[in-house]
Amino acid sequence: MNSSDDEAREGLHLQSIEVPGAMRPYVRALVGAEISKPGPLPLAIVPHESLVLCVQLGRGGQALDEKGHPGSHSCLTGIRRWPGAFCGAGDCMSLLALLTPLGSVKLLESRPLERAPRIRASLAELLDDRLTRRLETDIAVQPALDRRLRAFGAWLEERAHAHRRIDAAALRAARAAMRLCDEPGAAVEALASEQHVSRRQLERDFRQWIGTSPRHLSQVARVQAISRRARSGATLADIAADLGFSDQAHMSRVVRTLTGLTAARYARGRRSSLGRAFGTITGGGTVYL
Repeated sequence: MNSSDDEAREGLHLQSIEVPGAMRPYVRALVGAEISKPGPLPLAIVPHESLVLCVQLGRGGQALDEKGHPGSHSCLTGIRRWPGAFCGAGDCMSLLALLTPLGSVKLLESRPLERAPRIRASLAELLDDRLTRRLETDIAVQPALDRRLRAFGAWLEERAHAHRRIDAAALRAARAAMRLCDEPGAAVEALASEQHVSRRQLERDFRQWIGTSPRHLSQVARVQAISRRARSGATLADIAADLGFSDQAHMSRVVRTLTGLTAARYARGRRSSLGRAFGTITGGGTVYL
């Protein structure tokens, strides 16, 4: 994916690279966004099933120093509880990896997320800051956005394939979370049984290692499934029935809670350039509005 003419006029250069097959259990997408216009860029984001690892650097010759000190440019956003509206920094480049729950456990060496900020937790505080400095340096020295994305991907792949001990409770939470992302209607009791723990224990594991609850992740995954199915032409009534909502009104209440929009507007509304780009690479999911 490369930037369109509309994106170029907006001062936004977008690019993504394909995630290798061996990395897909850990990373859903790798996207780079370079904003050439100075000043803030208004953005809106809704809860989705990925944890987002973001590295943001300046665009000039001193990319590592323009937005803060080395090691401070990397952060993790967990699975959101509510929609958000914020202004992204202008004149910068942001590299984003959409991590699966298994990816977050593996890449973060099963660091607990229960007490970490849900929005923009410092990666240097979750991992050794020498790792984040190396990541940011590897990206900053590359001459173009696609090369920077590949450097980012190489860092993620190295961590995903490294042999290290991962907490067993973190792994069972991640496995159950992956099932919920694929099958949002799966019963929590069934997921707990598959992992050989009680429902209450699985809920504790989710809070500690995934940073959310099974119920909330299930709702988020279902709302994302609405977006994907609507873009394929399904009606809202059929989507509500297929995804296990009691009726269309129930689905609409959940959508409004998680996105602030009506179900119809959420499913078929016009997206920003960034939103359209993420929709393309996530198979129709909604990240940015």
